[in-house]
Amino acid sequence: MASGSRVAVLLAAMTFGVACAHGPGRGFSDRPMLGVGQYQVESIRSRATLEGVERIVEISEIGTRLLDSSGAEHVLSERGALTLSSGGACRLALAVSVDGEEPGISDRSCVWELKEDVFLLGDGRADGARTAYRVRRMGDRLVLEGMRDLGPGGEDVGDASGERIVLVLRGPNRGAQPLDPVTEQSHPNDGPTLTQEL
Repeated sequence: MASGSRVAVLLAAMTFGVACAHGPGRGFSDRPMLGVGQYQVESIRSRATLEGVERIVEISEIGTRLLDSSGAEHVLSERGALTLSSGGACRLALAVSVDGEEPGISDRSCVWELKEDVFLLGDGRADGARTAYRVRRMGDRLVLEGMRDLGPGGEDVGDASGERIVLVLRGPNRGAQPLDPVTEQSHPNDGPTLTQEL
């Protein structure tokens, strides 16, 4: 059975990464649309240290199976929201549940910036570390693929490849187009949103 401290450690490990990179430019009509607004976090994949071992962990709305060091299987599920405000401020809220237990809540301020199709997400301090993500549109979803981790001065401090955040714009026009099952394990879920008021 999972404990509250295990959920808290997982939330802390997954909520913020850091990265940056530049890629080839594209025409305006080809660029993914990411800007001020509220987005549902459909899934998040990040590096996390679990039981002393660093690994890539993905948590989604429909649940992700994970084996611990003893071989016991656990199901992790999340509900979340990313709110991007003008001026570069943002808020990332995640509710993560392990094995259906009461979810651990992470509600953090953050900073963001969009340069071409590179989205920079930081830890809430203007001079803090950031992660650079390449933004791709897949149907009604925006897929943020981790590229590089950046230090406070913009210096490259690590590889963020393999990290990913899948966002869905909140609102009545949301469609239900599944992603390619080879690259995305989660499917649309029209259940209640825990962080709707963020």
